[in-house]
Amino acid sequence: MSISIQLEDLEFIESELHFDDKISLLFLLYGHRNPKYLLQILTVAIRAPDAATQFLPEWATRATKSEPNGTRWPSELLEALAIVQANLCLLKCGFDDEELRGQFLPHVPELAVHVHPVLKGLFLLCEKMDRATSARLVDYLQQNHAPTVMKSEFLEMVLLDLIEQDLVKLGSKEDSQMCDLQVLIAAFKGLELERLKDFCKSIENSFNKDLQSTENQSDNAKSTPVAEAKSPVAENSDQLEKYVITWKNAGLILIVNQFQFFRDSDPDLAELLPPQQLKNRRGTEVDKMAILNLFTSLGYEPVVVENIPHLEILNQVEQAVERVQQCHCSLVVCLLSHGQEGKVYGSNSIPVSVKTIERKMAARKLTGKPKLLFVQACQGSGLQTAVDVPPRLEHDGPSSETTASVYVDFLVAWSTVPGFASIRHIEKGSWFIQELCAKIRQLYERDHLMDILTAVINDVSAKRGYENECMVPIIYTTLRKKLYFEALKTNKDGTT
Repeated sequence: MSISIQLEDLEFIESELHFDDKISLLFLLYGHRNPKYLLQILTVAIRAPDAATQFLPEWATRATKSEPNGTRWPSELLEALAIVQANLCLLKCGFDDEELRGQFLPHVPELAVHVHPVLKGLFLLCEKMDRATSARLVDYLQQNHAPTVMKSEFLEMVLLDLIEQDLVKLGSKEDSQMCDLQVLIAAFKGLELERLKDFCKSIENSFNKDLQSTENQSDNAKSTPVAEAKSPVAENSDQLEKYVITWKNAGLILIVNQFQFFRDSDPDLAELLPPQQLKNRRGTEVDKMAILNLFTSLGYEPVVVENIPHLEILNQVEQAVERVQQCHCSLVVCLLSHGQEGKVYGSNSIPVSVKTIERKMAARKLTGKPKLLFVQACQGSGLQTAVDVPPRLEHDGPSSETTASVYVDFLVAWSTVPGFASIRHIEKGSWFIQELCAKIRQLYERDHLMDILTAVINDVSAKRGYENECMVPIIYTTLRKKLYFEALKTNKDGTT
């Protein structure tokens, strides 16, 4: 995104915000930094909500001084503005609000890029509660858990008070401090508000899960320092240029196969729905079986999930990462769905950014292991011949955002370049997946993966549809070595 926020823009941005939005925005920006100070300035500001304020310039000045290079605050502010849905303000500043939604996924509680993830979750919790429910919560807290907690029509201020009193602990990944929302969880349980209780639990669990995973890895690293120090360089220098995926410990393959779609009825997600109903993806069963047969023959443990909503896609990727063991060589994820540029659809017709899926796969525990992501989905609605898709060929989705950022030891293969549709035969499966499986099976014993994928691109791009349609797959990679699948050892009688 070429446009950026400057210090001189902050006064205009603040003037465009309603007072309610200012409180929400400052809650996201200040809540983990200085909740006591924020409570003080907001308590004064509430007395004259229509008065001009200078909160954002002051916050940016403080943030600049506290950061090593002072350049992070514009991104944090942009994300916070996207989360509070200050769309009109963003548009007036020249930003594409839809692009920012795709970048920051403001509706997904578990994901945050620059804003503290627990603060984002707590803001979304506030959005789920009406004034009557908020008042019930405050009364219950005062009677049972926090007698000194303030009363306010703004629930964010109540939460700031709880944070300041250390009754709610946001946690810090930098300092290895766990999040603790038990006061809120107990209150919602006492009020029999199960949905809100579970939402709080999910915020806490999501934050602490990542922290526990990091601690476990640190403990493992500390327990074997001598072994690591004595680890010899491979005798054969050629080994430094190869990942070898052994049949015995190949790893895990997650296949997300979406063939039936409905339109999510949650009003908070309505703006993310595509303009038209997504069609069922005939022919995807053929792709699923081709992938399943190939990768199980290469030694992978398969996990197949079908017709799952957008958040469950992220959950399944997280679970797949957790199931990868130290002995495993790699993780493979295959996404078969409708899509738009840089995104794939859940069965509820809500898109998920592939960049977010990559971020889930790029977990610290998988450092050094190849992570392969194959995506069979459209990246747009365009056809290179500018004609309708013929009756027996379909394409996988609508259009428009940005695509993957990759990490070390990562490979992302899309069935088509950004902006164009991905062709799928309704009986024979998709061009890309069928060619991918055929080429790996044909060439894996002698060629490394990138050479195989080059052959896939060559053959797919040479295909033509009934009306001369064509498509070109695209590969993004940060693999540092050549990747080989180990050939199956066969006995003299032909058995494996």
